[in-house]
Amino acid sequence: MKPIKQKNMHNPKQGIAGDCYRACICSLLDISDEGIENFVENSDYPMNVVTFLNGKGFRLRHNTEQPKDIEFYIASGISPRGVRHSVIYSNGQLVHDPHPSNAGVIPDLYLWLESRD
Repeated sequence: MKPIKQKNMHNPKQGIAGDCYRACICSLLDISDEGIENFVENSDYPMNVVTFLNGKGFRLRHNTEQPKDIEFYIASGISPRGVRHSVIYSNGQLVHDPHPSNAGVIPDLYLWLESRD
């Protein structure tokens, strides 16, 4: 897992959608976020995430309970800033927050990648 910080901070008043989810996906894939769209800005979200991951040989799984036997996964929930946010967890602990505050989330959804093989 290569930690990547988000480039866009969520600011709906200025019409900016945060890109924490993109940063988390790229972190899990160990790829640069350069040239990767901010998935949540696309009207086809979440289907565009599925298509992107399929092209990389992965599928996304999710559950309201933490996955077992997955080293790194996304935890999504409400941040201290009061907005939905995505971070990386391992063994139930925050290991990477793409937001500069590093404040994490109160998780209510967990997402992880599985190989399509």
